Amino acid sequence: MIEALHIVDDLARPDVLEQLDLLAGAGERIISAGPPPAGLARPVEPVHCPMGSARLGGLRMRDLAGNAQVIHAWSTKALLAGRELALATGRAMVLTIPASPTNEDHWKLLSQAVGPGLVNVVVPTDFARRQLIAAQLPGRFCHVLPPAARPMAGANEVRKKVREGLGLAEDAKLLVAPDPFVRHAGHENASWSHAILQHASLDTKLAIPSSGPMEDHVRFFAHTTGFDEDVHFTDGRFSVAEVLAASDIAVFPQTRGVGVFAIASAMAAGLGILASNLDAMVELTGAGQAAVLAEPGPRETAAGLLELADDDDLARRLGQAARDRAARMFDPPDVAKKLQAIYAAALETKTH
Repeated sequence: MIEALHIVDDLARPDVLEQLDLLAGAGERIISAGPPPAGLARPVEPVHCPMGSARLGGLRMRDLAGNAQVIHAWSTKALLAGRELALATGRAMVLTIPASPTNEDHWKLLSQAVGPGLVNVVVPTDFARRQLIAAQLPGRFCHVLPPAARPMAGANEVRKKVREGLGLAEDAKLLVAPDPFVRHAGHENASWSHAILQHASLDTKLAIPSSGPMEDHVRFFAHTTGFDEDVHFTDGRFSVAEVLAASDIAVFPQTRGVGVFAIASAMAAGLGILASNLDAMVELTGAGQAAVLAEPGPRETAAGLLELADDDDLARRLGQAARDRAARMFDPPDVAKKLQAIYAAALETKTH
């Protein structure tokens, strides 16, 4: 097995950290450029970044690489530290990102790292890889690794615990918007659509279980709908996986592609799913075989949610199709084997 040294930072996305939890090999070291992130189940060793510089932090990591052959960064800041470490130690480097970048600065950083062949970048869909190549990144340094996801053990007991904690009856219809709070993830659409369902006299609750930089904005927007007493922000009380186990329908009303890790977890949980008809979502759900797909927007999202919430048989059929598809595509041991193949390719490109 090719051993990796994993690098994170305190701003790493929670859904990306979940992938690290699922895929890192037993005993592989995880270090943080600066303060460690919250939410990782594995031990993390923080490394001081002088003057807040991730690059200088990377140079301080030289004695930590040990037997690792590959440096694996899981965030943009970790990329800066990992690149310095890879250059200083001659190791190959891999970067995992949840989607192609959404701003010019990130594209520039990625081009500077991948263009010269210093970094192999890993994305979860073929669509994202095509975007990287269309942006002139060399195809041999761009790889697809399907998201890893598995259903929670003891889901029935977890469902009962979470619902009791939220004060929900067993027959209450619980929607969940599990994406991290990042721009374009569509949490405003989720809150707005939930309010439309309430106006249509369909009694539903909405759980938003993740975290991220847009949280204050989302909380404020949910308050403006007039139904914020039926919206549960559960970060710090229950994990995303626990809330997925307690929910009936998952909603992914993204306005731009910002990652697909959470939808893989919802599919593994066997939920009925409503997702925007963006290319990455279409790819992951089999062109709608495992989800209702809708145009981005609150009214379109609400119409799809109404279809799912009003037809339990449809929700069950789609949930079973999602669970079956996740078992075929997202099984963590299978995905870990594919990651090993990417590590081998990274070593090959480093050698030649």
